[in-house]
Amino acid sequence: MEKTGLYIHIPFCIRKCGYCDFVSFEGISSEKKEQYISAVLEDMKEYSGEEIDTIYVGGGTPTTLDIKQIKTLIDAVYDNFKVADNAEITIECNPKTADYEYFKSLKEYGFNRLSIGVQSLNDSHLSFLGRAHNSIEAISCINQAKLSGFENFSVDVMFGLPNQTIEDIKNTLEKLTDMSPSHISCYSLIIEPGTAFYEREVQPLDDDKERDMQSFIVEYLKDKGYNRYEISNFAKGNMYSKHNLKYWNLTPYIGVGIKASSYYGGYRYEKTDDFDAYINSPTEKKNLQKVTKDEEMSEFMFLGLRKADGVSFSEFYRKFGIEIEEKYNIKRNISLGLLIKKGDRLYLSERGIDVSNSVLCDFV
Repeated sequence: MEKTGLYIHIPFCIRKCGYCDFVSFEGISSEKKEQYISAVLEDMKEYSGEEIDTIYVGGGTPTTLDIKQIKTLIDAVYDNFKVADNAEITIECNPKTADYEYFKSLKEYGFNRLSIGVQSLNDSHLSFLGRAHNSIEAISCINQAKLSGFENFSVDVMFGLPNQTIEDIKNTLEKLTDMSPSHISCYSLIIEPGTAFYEREVQPLDDDKERDMQSFIVEYLKDKGYNRYEISNFAKGNMYSKHNLKYWNLTPYIGVGIKASSYYGGYRYEKTDDFDAYINSPTEKKNLQKVTKDEEMSEFMFLGLRKADGVSFSEFYRKFGIEIEEKYNIKRNISLGLLIKKGDRLYLSERGIDVSNSVLCDFV
């Protein structure tokens, strides 16, 4: 039986990026940060004794916390949870918020994986996105992480920006792959309501150009030895994000912190997005819903099909007592070449990935 994953949300940033729709805040006082950490520790206590094998500290920018605060958090995890010996322990960081000594301390505290928010190595694109770092600082951050002993690290890259070209994305990927990250996440720019870009009516690259850019990214990274194991994620060998696989495999996970979501004990729920309300009542659950069998089947399909190896027919039957073909009409998309049935697996074709939203809608 798979163990549970733990997500810890740290909602602090140097600067709020124009595209960001996560709950995060800039300019928060040290006192407020301490109050928040105390609330997170209280939040954890509710799950005391739970066995976990992935820990993911995300944000926001967790590395805006000082290293002592990070140690307080990770110590509390070990105090409250049964952490597997081989647990994957990831922390997100942005260039400009961590250096060699900080990374070295993270290693000492048990972190064994980094997720570095690079986004681009083009300074004009970084400025447009509202990132606090420039390309030189991003490269320096990666080099310092490697010098401190981190071998397992991921970098985030964003494409589909207005006026971005394939040559632009090639230059970024070329420099990044030269530094041998174990994992690369490539996300297209999406303009979400409530973001600064939405208010400014920023228009991303048109669909055809974005699709061409994505095809280029897939082929380029494949040539560099990166396996596309999920629609937006690439890894060397089997250096997948074990924590993110929990989401796609419909494995239980616990979320602590403001607006953190959980899928635990057969329920989905989240925490408040109000900072003061969370401080005052960190264990209060919002939108608590029992996951029905139909919902679970639906999520098994549309989350699982994001992975390159798709979903297993036999696993679906074992979990739900019904065949996929009995529950869903998959013949049409198979005949159109958008889904591929091979042995025990059902997965998206390359063409299916390009129009994945329309294919996955059949399972919602």
